[in-house]
Amino acid sequence: MPRSIARRSVVAAVAGALVTSAVVVPAAATAATAAPTSAAPASAVTQSARTATTGGGVRWVKWNKAPLTKTQSSRSRTVARPDDGTKLRVLDRGRYRLQVRTPAGTVGWVSKKAVTPVRLKDVSGTRYTQGKVALRKDIGSRSKAVKHVRLGTKVTVLARTTGRDSNRVKVRVPGGKTGWISTSRIMKRNVWGQLARCESGGNPRTNTGNGFYGMYQFTGRTWRAVGGDGLPHRHGKGEQTKRAQILQDRAGWGQWPHCTRKLGLR
Repeated sequence: MPRSIARRSVVAAVAGALVTSAVVVPAAATAATAAPTSAAPASAVTQSARTATTGGGVRWVKWNKAPLTKTQSSRSRTVARPDDGTKLRVLDRGRYRLQVRTPAGTVGWVSKKAVTPVRLKDVSGTRYTQGKVALRKDIGSRSKAVKHVRLGTKVTVLARTTGRDSNRVKVRVPGGKTGWISTSRIMKRNVWGQLARCESGGNPRTNTGNGFYGMYQFTGRTWRAVGGDGLPHRHGKGEQTKRAQILQDRAGWGQWPHCTRKLGLR
């Protein structure tokens, strides 16, 4: 046999042996070799995904006496009613409600609308509204108005926001309504108390016989024009202040020219 033909035969034989060897490697051996690089068990992945998407985080109650229910249904039994500013630990999330734990350890479901991720601080004290003010149901300045109050209305401060959003406070007004307003809309100055002291020494029974009556020195005609009954000095402080607020709202501070100028109100 010529030498060149013999060489080609040897090369072909070696190549055939290599191909045969590659084909007959058992599939089990291949799987075993790949096993060390396989993913974590499915159960572990599922648990990890659930933790990432449900529990964790905190919220602060922004409704007065927000109801926590036993189940996700808002009609299920109420298990707690935390106050404004209460810190809640989030355990699970539903579409409209969160499962939370209170500082006392009670677990329940609360409406997402009743809580905020913005930390709240419990505060207390008395303030007075600066101008006419709309009390809002929620922290947002565009949320539903629950009540409108007049300039100088006495309010009790209940809670306020902190951090970057520190410009909102929750207050209670006479009659018991609560709502959120801007901190720029309240003041420490009791303008009606100051005006009453200037006009009459603050005495609601004032009747000097000159045709002017009560704390704010109404005439009988003006008193009746703002809804008053009888004469001012026969009514209490609250009623007289209410009518004075109506008068100021309609006609301004010029109804008390001397004292409002002295107090810097105009």
